[in-house]
Amino acid sequence: MPVDPSAARRAKSKPGSRPAAFTPARKPAPSPAPTRMDSTALERAVTKEHAHWPLAVALARRSGNPDIAEPAAAALVHEAERMRLSPSLLGAVLLIENTPLDPTAVSSQGAIGLMQVMPVHRGNYGCSPDLVQVETNICHGASILKHMVRRTKSMPLALKRYNGCVRSRNTPRCHRYPGRVLRTASRLRHEILLIAADSGLGYEEALASIPRKRNGSPRPQLAMGADSVGTGSSPSTISCASFFGCLRHRWTLKY
Repeated sequence: MPVDPSAARRAKSKPGSRPAAFTPARKPAPSPAPTRMDSTALERAVTKEHAHWPLAVALARRSGNPDIAEPAAAALVHEAERMRLSPSLLGAVLLIENTPLDPTAVSSQGAIGLMQVMPVHRGNYGCSPDLVQVETNICHGASILKHMVRRTKSMPLALKRYNGCVRSRNTPRCHRYPGRVLRTASRLRHEILLIAADSGLGYEEALASIPRKRNGSPRPQLAMGADSVGTGSSPSTISCASFFGCLRHRWTLKY
């Protein structure tokens, strides 16, 4: 007698049992999108925790002048907090105006000190009148920049005004100045964050390990071409120690 296959299958199945339901494989949970961090906010946090030391190391590396870099960084951080500006922005202005960090530098237009402040501003904004003194000069420079920001409501325009790039008194290539400052500020901020993240060496030891400028040669006079506060007239003919020195820093060494 032939066997019904369907009957055989029914006989093998237990009474009351149900076939197992098909469970689809679960898809892996999507990985969270990377969080974008504001570098300016990170700089504020680093400055709050490490004070001026990361900026001091960055300035010393760029200038080869750690003796001035440390008090200059402390003054920059102080004025940045007082004026609600970023330390890297003020540090960028300082580096472009006076890369060697020479407090006694005088430009061909008469601008003085680290942030190349014109004597007409001496003693204004509640700052002491000694423009050669590190903290006083930075007080003037930060106050002038903040004043320009309030007037123009624009950082690029404020930087142009700081550079003396005003109507009918434009300095040569002054339209490039804001871009140079903002690019330098971005790189300087990046350096500050990297220095703060590297805890292998203390800040004072890091400053001490930076090679200083060679002594024994006469102090050069810093002759700024077009990057001085309040400069309006065209600079005189200048000679550079090297082509790349003029291209990068636009300051000359006159012995």
